[in-house]
Amino acid sequence: MEHALFAIPLADLDYGDREIDEEIPVEWLGAAFQGTEATPQGRPGRLEVTVSKNGREVMVRGRARAAVTMPCSRTLDPVPYDLSADVFLLLEPKAAAGPAPKAQKAQKALKKKGAKGASAPGPSRREREEAAALREEEAARDTYDGEKVVLDRFLREFLVLELPMVPLREDLRSEASPAIERPPEAAPGASKREAIDPRLAPLAAIASRLRDKKE
Repeated sequence: MEHALFAIPLADLDYGDREIDEEIPVEWLGAAFQGTEATPQGRPGRLEVTVSKNGREVMVRGRARAAVTMPCSRTLDPVPYDLSADVFLLLEPKAAAGPAPKAQKAQKALKKKGAKGASAPGPSRREREEAAALREEEAARDTYDGEKVVLDRFLREFLVLELPMVPLREDLRSEASPAIERPPEAAPGASKREAIDPRLAPLAAIASRLRDKKE
């Protein structure tokens, strides 16, 4: 993805927020999903974000959508997925990047309270919520370089993170235990060992040894 498709000149943001509501080309999506099992379905995605600037810091907030196909992890049948990724970024110039004082201060305060011992009151609910919000803000922080804010690599990361780790056909997703089938009921007179699913035999052997030790 050498060519940057979604780039905003910083000078444009001096005149106010920039609204981006554009198609994400299929060719761009194909390059973005290289190295994954996902392939675009053949129709463009959509990027809808608002880009604003406060001093030298740039905030990007909105949503990205893309339709992809992935092979089912069980049957290898193609499975369609409509990805919808929340986009939230706080970007600062690369040369000025440094630790976030607010987030560090909140973390230190919580650790200090926790170090006082069990008898001391822990952080309040409000303090925990503020610390969580600061951690979320810190996770969204990154940098831009030069006089343009290039969103392409960030957009790719947001979309790739939406890919399911174990893609399944829709009719298989509702199964209670998709990975291991329930072993058949033992026939009358059959021993417990005979009724064990072969895939669970190693676990059964360990359990049996533990029972023997206790006895």
